[in-house]
Amino acid sequence: MRRDMMMGLITGSLIGATVGMYAVSNMSPREQKRMMKRGKKAVSTAAHMMNNMNMF
Repeated sequence: MRRDMMMGLITGSLIGATVGMYAVSNMSPREQKRMMKRGKKAVSTAAHMMNNMNMF
């Protein structure tokens, strides 16, 4: 991958994680549990896709 593309991915990931943490901190405990379930599924799906593309 090109260096600028990799830097963009890293920057986007950091911004997304920061916004996500802010959003979770403003949720009720019930909403937090629901989001954690969705998050685990999303991470699993993303890892499966990256594995199929031989990125890692």
